[in-house]
Amino acid sequence: MKKYTRKDLIEICEKAFVKEKDWKNRDSESSQCQLGECYALLRAGCDFEVVYEDEICGTDDRTIWLYVYSKGFMCFEGGNKEQHHYYLPTSKRLEEVSGKDWY
Repeated sequence: MKKYTRKDLIEICEKAFVKEKDWKNRDSESSQCQLGECYALLRAGCDFEVVYEDEICGTDDRTIWLYVYSKGFMCFEGGNKEQHHYYLPTSKRLEEVSGKDWY
């Protein structure tokens, strides 16, 4: 299984944005919003962890599952970083849809 770097994930995010006219699924908007948030946090340098070993949400040849940790409200009040769970398409999946909706 490929080990993804921050650079890899940011490049995938940049390729995964789909024009609204090409959305084909009722969840396309939600996936695009989550993609944008994940992209912003990765670009901001937030810590991340790609999930490989998980029966339900483990990275495979179609989907990359990851956690991103950021300094949210509670972190500034003495708490821990917030954990966010995201999914991204793999490069293979993006190639299969040729710039169209990958969701």
